[in-house]
Amino acid sequence: MVKSVIAQYDSTTIKSASYNYEHKTMLVQFGHASYLYRGVTKEDFFAFNNADSQGRALNEIIKPKYEFEKIHTTEDIIEPAGGKL
Repeated sequence: MVKSVIAQYDSTTIKSASYNYEHKTMLVQFGHASYLYRGVTKEDFFAFNNADSQGRALNEIIKPKYEFEKIHTTEDIIEPAGGKL
C-alpha cells in the first residue's frame, strides 16, 4: 500500500509537492518556502498533480478549500558565526 507520493515539476513557481494518504497532508515546496496543507482529499491532490499548471491548480483547487501553514523559508537557515553556509 502506498503511503505517500512525491512529485517534482517543471514549473517556474512550484518545485515539488508530496502527499500523505494517511494524514491527508500536502507539502508544496517553492524556491523560497514550503507550505503544508491539511485535510486535502486524494482527489484534489490528483487534480493538482495532473494539472497542466500546478500554480494555477494550487490557486484554484487547493488554496480556496484548505488551511495551510508556512513551515520553512530560506530565511530560516541561520548562517554560522563568521561565514556563510
